[in-house]
Amino acid sequence: MIESLVHFLQINILPWGVLGVFVASVLEEVIAPIPSALIMTASGFLFITGPISWNAISVLIFKVAIPAALGVTLGSYTVYFVARFGGRFVLEKWGKYIGLYWSDIEKMQDKLSGTRKDEILIGAARIIPFIPSTAISAFCGIMEMNLLKYFVISFVGVFIRGIILGVLGWQVGNIYEKYAETISSIENFILISTILAALIFIMIKYKNRSR
Repeated sequence: MIESLVHFLQINILPWGVLGVFVASVLEEVIAPIPSALIMTASGFLFITGPISWNAISVLIFKVAIPAALGVTLGSYTVYFVARFGGRFVLEKWGKYIGLYWSDIEKMQDKLSGTRKDEILIGAARIIPFIPSTAISAFCGIMEMNLLKYFVISFVGVFIRGIILGVLGWQVGNIYEKYAETISSIENFILISTILAALIFIMIKYKNRSR
């Protein structure tokens, strides 16, 4: 299911360009099974090509990082409001359906001190793809963070993450483009080898049965 959903986003949504990145980022945030780094990395792979240039950097910023950050931030309000108005009871009962558990919230609470430094830590957590985004959104909802402050902190953090993952996808795309012919030859060799091996196996099995 996850693979088919990921494939659907890559084939049908991302080709829309900026709007596709935005929509896919909203879905990425709301639908828990989608890997959090997928959309930004795939966008960098699809939209940015060639060496470093002003054009490539502008595409990275305006076609990848900004729409992705906006999509993730707006999508995260779903979890934010569920946590803010539903509290622990709702999260414990239905949190699993959005990939969120109360233990995630407790881990966040243990790391925070209740001071202004918390805002910096939350922003930094938004940058790191491996930290569950839903846990950050839910924690901010439970602590009833100001909506505007939440938007700014989330947007800036995700924007930086978008730059990092976009560059990663961009460079992977450059490597693929550079060695595309070699990769294609290897893929063809593997395919032909697999077919030949299958034919040999069938022939040997047929001969054994004939005996």
